[in-house]
Formats: sequence, C-alpha cells, structure tokens
Amino acid sequence: MIKDTNVYLKDIMKKILNSYSIIDELSDKPNDLQLLKIELQKINGFLLVLSKKICLDNVDQLTTKKLENKISLYLQNYDFSREINKLIDTYANDNLRVKNIQMSVINSLNDGKLIESIYEKYNNF
Repeated sequence: MIKDTNVYLKDIMKKILNSYSIIDELSDKPNDLQLLKIELQKINGFLLVLSKKICLDNVDQLTTKKLENKISLYLQNYDFSREINKLIDTYANDNLRVKNIQMSVINSLNDGKLIESIYEKYNNF
C-alpha cells in the first residue's frame, strides 16, 4: 500500500511542477491569462490533495510536516482568482499587466520555497 501511495503522491507532485513550468513559460499574450487561470486552479487543487494525502508518507515525517505547513501557508495567503478574472475581463491585451500577475503567481509559489520543497520531495521518492 505504501508503494502505491508514494507513486500517487509523486504523480501529484509532477502535475504541480508541470503546471508551474507552464506558468513560468507564459509569453504575456492575451490568451495566457486563461492558461494562467487554468494552471493555477490545477496547482491549487493538487496542493489541497497533496496536503491531505502527504501524511500517508511515513518515510520522512519531518520533511513531510514542513511541506504540509508550506502548502497550508500558501493556500491561506494566496488567491489570485479575483485578480485574474478582472484582468481577463478588462486588461487581457495589456502585456505588462499579464506579466505582472504571472510574476506575482510565480513569486507566491516560490514564497517559503514551496515549489523547491515539492521538487525535492518529488526527487526523493
């Protein structure tokens, strides 16, 4: 059962990292806001699942607890859905605004080294 759980958790982490890469590589075009919205929704959903399931990982309790805390802090402190929706409705053609929201999302995911911790945990499975 633990092996299956590790595979499941690793797959979730891979999906988070893939969505992060997509956000990081956006090119500030109007349709990028839709992609940003979709990928951020995926990340938030996967983070919720990961935070609930990561306690099943009995290999490294200290690292697991730290990651769980980082996810919790991110989910409590960052929500860009309102801003992204506003930009989609009014400023979709403003490349600077698109770039700014993209950078804000990237910075939030790097706050507390959340993405770095997910990447390290992914590589240690």
